[in-house]
Amino acid sequence: MSEKKNIVPIILSVAVHVIVIGLLLFNFAWDDEVDVKHEYVDAPINAKIVTAKELPKPDANAIKKQQEAEKKRLEEERKKQLAKEQEQKRLEAEKQRKQQEKIEQEKQQKLEQEKQKQLAAEKQKKLEEEKKKEELEEKQRLEEEKRKKAEAERKRKEEAERKRKEAEAEKKRKEEELRKLEEEMAAMDDEFFEAQRDTVRRGQIMSEVEKLTALITAKIKRNWYPPKTSGACSIKISMGPGGVVLQTEALGGDYDYCETGKTAITRSSPLPASDDPEVMKELREMTIVFDPSFKD
Repeated sequence: MSEKKNIVPIILSVAVHVIVIGLLLFNFAWDDEVDVKHEYVDAPINAKIVTAKELPKPDANAIKKQQEAEKKRLEEERKKQLAKEQEQKRLEAEKQRKQQEKIEQEKQQKLEQEKQKQLAAEKQKKLEEEKKKEELEEKQRLEEEKRKKAEAERKRKEEAERKRKEAEAEKKRKEEELRKLEEEMAAMDDEFFEAQRDTVRRGQIMSEVEKLTALITAKIKRNWYPPKTSGACSIKISMGPGGVVLQTEALGGDYDYCETGKTAITRSSPLPASDDPEVMKELREMTIVFDPSFKD
């Protein structure tokens, strides 16, 4: 519909152009004839009526063909222009698409790089935190170990100091007792001093005798295997220097108890002894009663 509307103006435009061109040609021919006649002023004037030649009427078919050719040419140019514009749009779209893909790719690469950097930073941070934690735990362990050592050393020193003070106190006490005893002894006359000294010496000897008697009894007990029957036996022991058993004598009692008692005494030789001759003099002979209560 739009093409039919465009044909009418084109035809009118072509017709107008043909008429204008014809008029221009006619005027040009007329002006030439007039100018030529004016050149010869002296020549006799021969008046002649000149009539304009009638222009041929435009050929409607030619005009139509021309219009169709023009229309076709314009249509081809329009199509070429449209195709060119479409190609340009396609190329521009392709260019934009590639640029957009490139931008997206660069964006993805940048995001991936940022992600990798973030992961690496997180990993590094985690490693640093673990390292700090280990260092802190090691520091705490060393401090705790140092504290325990210091505490143990402090207690050791306190214990050593306590023992030292106790030893000094005991030493002072003994020294004080000895000093008092010496003062008391110095205040006594010679006879009383001798009696007192003998009493002290006798006490020391008897104390040592009692201690050795207990040790001897304990040793014999360990080596005695009592009979299963009831009974008892008293045995006298003769002891020499160094605790050597010189003789055993049954003073009376059941045979089994006497025999097992003598065997236990022999097994226990040498018996516990003292280097003090006076102590050994007291222990030269001693009697032990073997009965069921002795083993208890």
